[in-house]
Amino acid sequence: MHTDSDNMPNAIEMEKKLLSAMMLKNGEVVTLVSSIIDADDFYRPEHQLIFRVINQLYFQGTPPDVLAVEQELRKSGELDKVDRAYLFALVDLEFTTARAEFQARAVKETATRRRLIETAQIIVDNAQRYIRSPTDIIADAQQTFDRISHDELPSKRTNFADFFANDFNAEIDAIKNYAKRLTGFENLDAAQFFSPGLYVIGATPAAGKTTFCWQLLEQLARRGEMCIYCSYEMSRLELFSKSLAREVFRRAPQTTLTAAGIRRGDWSAELDHVRADFSASQINLSVLELQDETVDELLAMLKPLCSNKQRAPVVCLDYLQIVPTSRESTKLGIDDSVRKLKKFQRDTNTTFIVISSFNRTNYAQSVSFESFKESGNIEYTADVVWALQLNMMNDLKSYNNIADTRKRIDDAKRQQPRQIHLKCLKNRQGTNYDCYFRYFSAHDCFEPCAADDFKNCNPNLDDNDADFMP
Repeated sequence: MHTDSDNMPNAIEMEKKLLSAMMLKNGEVVTLVSSIIDADDFYRPEHQLIFRVINQLYFQGTPPDVLAVEQELRKSGELDKVDRAYLFALVDLEFTTARAEFQARAVKETATRRRLIETAQIIVDNAQRYIRSPTDIIADAQQTFDRISHDELPSKRTNFADFFANDFNAEIDAIKNYAKRLTGFENLDAAQFFSPGLYVIGATPAAGKTTFCWQLLEQLARRGEMCIYCSYEMSRLELFSKSLAREVFRRAPQTTLTAAGIRRGDWSAELDHVRADFSASQINLSVLELQDETVDELLAMLKPLCSNKQRAPVVCLDYLQIVPTSRESTKLGIDDSVRKLKKFQRDTNTTFIVISSFNRTNYAQSVSFESFKESGNIEYTADVVWALQLNMMNDLKSYNNIADTRKRIDDAKRQQPRQIHLKCLKNRQGTNYDCYFRYFSAHDCFEPCAADDFKNCNPNLDDNDADFMP
C-alpha cells in the first residue's frame, strides 16, 4: 500500500485563516489555539514555522502581528523558508478571532485523519512483508491508535534488549548536551549536573527564594538558555527591577539604589547605562504573569514553547501553593499540580523549577523534608529538592530559648549581606550537597561563597537595613 503525501487530507485554507486570526488583536487567541493544536498538526511546513514564531513572540510578551513575525523570521535566518508576499497575504484572509476555535479543531481533525492513514499504511506494509508476527503488528497498531485517540506522546514502554541496541547511545548523547550548562553560581555548578528534571526549592522567610530563582534564570539566559518565569505573585516590573538593581550594584557597589526605589522613580546615571545595555541585550528571559490560571491552563500556555525537546527551556513557577485548584484540600491540590508538572516536564524535556513555601511551624527550625510536609509528596515526585535558609539556623540547638532564637533570627535578617545556606535534600543526579551565599537583599543579589567565609563574621548591622528587607 502506498500513500501519496500530496493527496493526503489537508485543510490548507483553514490553516491560513487560523494563522491570520492568531496575528489579530495582539494574539488574543494564541493561548486558546495552542491548547488545541501543535505545530505538527499543520500540513504545510511554512505554516508550522509561522505557528511556532507566533507562539514564541506572544509568550515573550510581543504582539505577534505580521511585521513582528517577519522580523523574527529574518532575525533567525528562516525568512527564506516563507515567501514574504505569502506571509503578508495571510493577514487579509481573516478579520475576526471569533472562528479561531472552530478553525483550530478543523485543522486538528484533518491532521488526525492523516495520522490514521499513515498508521494504516504501516499496518498493511508490515502484514504484506511477513517479517513481523500478526500479534506484534496488532500490539503496535493499538498503541498508535491509543496515542492518536488521546493525543499523547509515543509510549515509553521499551524492551530491555531493544533499549541497549537502539536507544542507549542516542539518549546518552542527548544528556551530554547539558554537560556544559552553567547556572552562573560556581558552587552550585560544581555540585549539580543541571540536566532536565523537576527541581523544587523551598525557603524560610527572608532567605530570598524568588530573588535566587530569578537571578538563576537570568544567569542561565545570559548563557544562551531560553528561560520563562511564571509568576503568580510578582509583576514583571517587580522582577525586572530586581535585575536592574543587581546590575547597578555590581557596577557601583556603593550605590543605595534598590529595586523598590527604582519602581518609585529613583534614578542614577549608572541606572541609565544599565537600562540601555539591557534594551540592546539578547537575553532570552521572559515573564508570564498569572493570576487565576490553573496548572492545566499554565501548561497549555507553555506547551508551544517547549516543542524543541533537544533544547527545551528552563521554566520557573513562583509559587506552588497559590496555583488555583479544584481539589477538596490544599495538599491534594498540590499533589495533583506536582504530578502534572512532572509529566509535562518528562514529556517535553524541560527543566522545571518550582518554588514552594514551608510549613509555618518550621520557620524557626533547620530545614528538612519535614519543612515541606504541607507541600504534597514532593520528596517522591521531584528529581532535586533544594532548601534555602539563614545559615544561623544550623546552630539553633545552641540557643537558650525561643525568645533568644527569635532575636538571633531577626538579627540575621538585618545583616547585609545575609548569610544563606542552600541545602540539597534530594538529588537524583548525584549526591546531596551544601552551598553557601552572601545575599545582598538590598540589591537583590546572591554571591557564592564558602562556609568558612561565615566563620567569625562580624556583620555590619544598621537600623536602616530594615528598609531594604523584601
